[in-house]
Amino acid sequence: MAFQRWAFGNGRLPVVARTAGRGDRFGPAFTLPRLLARAGLSLLLSGVFAWLLADRMARIDLAALAAAVRALHLWQWLLALGFTGLSFWAVGQYDGVIHRHFATGLPPRVARRAGIAAIAVSQTLGLGLISGAILRWRMLPGLSLWQATRLTAAVALSFLAGWAVVTSATLLVLPGAPFRPLAGLALAVLLGLALLSCLGPRWPGLPVRWPNGFVLSRLVGLCAIDTLAAALAFHLLLPVGADLALTVLLPAFLLAFGAGLTLGTPGGMGAFEVTLLALLPVQPQPDLLVAILAWRMVYYVLPALVGAALAVAGPGPASPPPAGYLPHAPQRAETGLRHQGTLALAAIGEQSWLLGRSGHCLFAVFDPEPHRRPETIDAALLALGALAASESRLPAVYKASARTAARARALGFAPRRIGREAWLDPASAALSAPARSGLRRKLRRAAAAGVTVRQMSSETAPWRNMDDIAARWARDHGGERGFSVGRHARGYLCRQRLYVAWQAGHPIAYASFHAASREWTLDLMRHGADLPDGTMHSLVQAAIEDARQLGIARVSLAAVPEAAFGPGGRLGRILAALCPDLAATGLLRFKSAFAPHWSPRYLIAAHPAGLPLTALSLWRAITRPPPLAREIEQDHADYGFATAPGPWHIAERTD
Repeated sequence: MAFQRWAFGNGRLPVVARTAGRGDRFGPAFTLPRLLARAGLSLLLSGVFAWLLADRMARIDLAALAAAVRALHLWQWLLALGFTGLSFWAVGQYDGVIHRHFATGLPPRVARRAGIAAIAVSQTLGLGLISGAILRWRMLPGLSLWQATRLTAAVALSFLAGWAVVTSATLLVLPGAPFRPLAGLALAVLLGLALLSCLGPRWPGLPVRWPNGFVLSRLVGLCAIDTLAAALAFHLLLPVGADLALTVLLPAFLLAFGAGLTLGTPGGMGAFEVTLLALLPVQPQPDLLVAILAWRMVYYVLPALVGAALAVAGPGPASPPPAGYLPHAPQRAETGLRHQGTLALAAIGEQSWLLGRSGHCLFAVFDPEPHRRPETIDAALLALGALAASESRLPAVYKASARTAARARALGFAPRRIGREAWLDPASAALSAPARSGLRRKLRRAAAAGVTVRQMSSETAPWRNMDDIAARWARDHGGERGFSVGRHARGYLCRQRLYVAWQAGHPIAYASFHAASREWTLDLMRHGADLPDGTMHSLVQAAIEDARQLGIARVSLAAVPEAAFGPGGRLGRILAALCPDLAATGLLRFKSAFAPHWSPRYLIAAHPAGLPLTALSLWRAITRPPPLAREIEQDHADYGFATAPGPWHIAERTD
């Protein structure tokens, strides 16, 4: 078995280019009726605002207006151009943040260039969703038109939300600003939604994950830079001596700017002017019209020409995504969790690692393989941090060994012990050992109750009975867990070793094991009510006996939370409070019956301050997993870049 890999450190990651059943066809936003409706509405609104301006413009001497524009000083034009450049720098950074959130894998330079070109041209042409989507499609190699549309819609909607935050805060802070009560209400609603982002909610029917707090804070900050720079450019282009303070102009400008964006007319034409003139009724109109005309030249016409030139030039020569193979097949049996679709196998240099995402964190699960030398562990941890930063997430490692935790501490990470893994060597795990006397009693009770255990293949397994057993178990235990915990699914279990317990000819319980060349790991244990004592012990012992006969060097019974061993540290108490079943004293008693070895396992956070957020993200990922795919390990590209598991996902294929 060979594994396709993506390399870190070269600044490029592949992009998922297919979407569910759409290929490269036009998305819903590009249907002809919608296109005509949006174009017609834009023309209608432009006509309405032109009519509203006609009366005022009729009293303006256009020759005098043009002369006043020419009379502006050179320093005014240069400073206005500087602030325009700052505004479009923020626009490019804004697109880069959206790309990191969606994990498109495109280089930041390409994302920023496309964002600047798309905004510069589409804000002048109007119909921003359509024109912006076409330009991004042109400028972003590997994205389908439908994906470019979704990306453009995300940019537009998030920018409007950021504009609402910035404008509401401005109206509340500046004295004499209009609409203060409405601004307070809008800001409270938006801050409430931002607070929800810390929990990373999944909205039914919404195909994308809610942006996390890091993404939202960056977007709002960039939106503030963009809009305030645009306002300063406008203020600088007022005729010298115009009596209009920036504190008076700013609220009206932001509201007018938003009106132009929302209505989608070309360049916000008409909507911007009418709103600005209405909100500044005491100002001399000729001065405002001079600034409006000059600002449109600096902020719309020149950027549109530059953006059009960038679009004509295109994205430049495309670089193919890095290709290659993982140098080592995974040795740890639990990497079989990737077959559920929540976690994915990745290559980091010469190592492989199991990765998964939550709203705020990028989790690496277990240790990188192989991890023989300290320098290779250090390289893997640093690469994890770089990849997490590229996705606006915190890096974290779950169930790391003591060796990896020590290297992480040396690099400034914050490791905390969260559990202990139970494991044994089947060759030396003699059932006759005194330490296993309790296990022998359990096995005798199960045998006396008529319980037998059979190892089943995917063809002979009693799937219907196992489905019923798993459903009853889930109802009795408050649902199944996820992320790093296996869930019942036929396609998933077909890849494991299955052991089924029978009584009176009927299946009553089953256990499954991840199987690698030299290691097996206990995964699912499912049973119904009124189970004969010792049934689950019999299932595990049957697997241990088989492993001994097949020469398997290590059988892991998986980890037990640290809370089961006693009070533990602060993190253990926090996790136990969040999820009471983490105090798994019953699980500890069950696994202790096999007299295993115990190895500590750690949660590694980026820094001590990020440890609570990392623990909360982990708890939510385990206790509230997304629904399993209809078919385990189907092609993730079918979901498009917004829901793909990440550009580091490795698709297995045989040579």
